[in-house]
Amino acid sequence: MKLRKLAFTLHRFVGVMAGLLLVVIGLSGSILVFHTEIDHSLHAQMLHVVPTGDRIPLKSAVDIVQAAYPELQPQAITLPKTDEGVYEIAATSAKDEWIYIYLNPYTGKILGSQQWGRTLMTLIYDFHLTLLAGEVGSIVVGICGLMLLLLTITGLMQWTGWRKLVTGFKIRWQAPAYILNFDLHQVGGILSAAFLILTAFTGAALIFHEQFEPAAYWLTGTPIPTIPKSTVVAGKSAMSVDEILQIANAMLPEAKVTFINLPQKPNAVFRITKKFPQELHHSGRTRLYFDQYSGKALLVENALTAPIAKHLMNLMLPLHSGTYGGLVTRIIYVVIGLIPTLLFITGWKMWRRGKWAKAQRKEVVQSVSRI
Repeated sequence: MKLRKLAFTLHRFVGVMAGLLLVVIGLSGSILVFHTEIDHSLHAQMLHVVPTGDRIPLKSAVDIVQAAYPELQPQAITLPKTDEGVYEIAATSAKDEWIYIYLNPYTGKILGSQQWGRTLMTLIYDFHLTLLAGEVGSIVVGICGLMLLLLTITGLMQWTGWRKLVTGFKIRWQAPAYILNFDLHQVGGILSAAFLILTAFTGAALIFHEQFEPAAYWLTGTPIPTIPKSTVVAGKSAMSVDEILQIANAMLPEAKVTFINLPQKPNAVFRITKKFPQELHHSGRTRLYFDQYSGKALLVENALTAPIAKHLMNLMLPLHSGTYGGLVTRIIYVVIGLIPTLLFITGWKMWRRGKWAKAQRKEVVQSVSRI
């Protein structure tokens, strides 16, 4: 009983303290479940093309961007997932702003550009991740994830259905408002508990990945892989991205290239991200690292044969965003993002009613004492 009372106190205190933040994080998360589809519908002319023959080489695409935007430094290339998709080249400005330039992969025509944080979907993403408050906001969001985890666990401890399942899942629609409010709070919480725990844990793990990843490797007894470096060769130019891509495709032909990180320093490497059909991550987490001068494969991280710790890290984003089960789980995750709003409103009403009842009892006691 003491443990249950402590859980109740924690549940009420944490709910009042973090409830509103969890509402806005949950609502923005619901929107982001379908962020790709929303973004493509808002910018269809820039993100969709009609296939017309073979795609131009990636080096040509990078050269086109550098000629059109000489003030920007290309950082990475996202390859189209379908024949109607476009080349997306991410570049940075001198002010460390991220600009995304979109090219027709068949003609090389620049279709448009977007600056991170200046479009609807990137603004919502930033809000979900940092509350638009930078690194400090990101830490707050991570702490909110831990608080949601605590709220869900303490809520489970308060659930009346452990004694009788029928009662625990019953909503008394015809009862007085305060009883209906209580039923909605507990039934909504219990039905969504598993997903809330999953999204809370994975969200916190993604925010605090610098702490979580080493812990995962330590717990599984797996050494943390070190990112390799290129061996600088004086007077020798780096290989072209197309040559590196050809080597990567020959090594893992059954996996599709989704993303390419371009080397930014003399000792940096090309990093090719590929996706096997079996991978849950939408862009894959199979990564190959190549010396930029020789094209030698320095490290291959095959997501299908990765250590347990790496498998765990690779699952964090799919489990958090709901992409692991296709359309059905994504729709479920949209609903889950709305649950904190339901729990906050009903929980706040119960809290207010409790304060009102306590004040009323105190007034009665004082009135009696004056007689």
